[in-house]
Amino acid sequence: MCLSTVFEERGAEQTKLAEYVSSVRDEAGKITLTDIMGAETVVFGKVKSVDLVENRIIIEGAQAQ
Repeated sequence: MCLSTVFEERGAEQTKLAEYVSSVRDEAGKITLTDIMGAETVVFGKVKSVDLVENRIIIEGAQAQ
């Protein structure tokens, strides 16, 4: 199973938003991150990159709902 850690990127800094993320849904900038236990984190921003080898997802300009 491939689980990822999601980070917010602002400038050169990255802050962890969620761990053990199994699902990402982007609906016009509203990004819903669902972890392995089913807990959801909703942020607004833009998916900048997804690295499935390193299990890292970067969201640019994330703002919590």
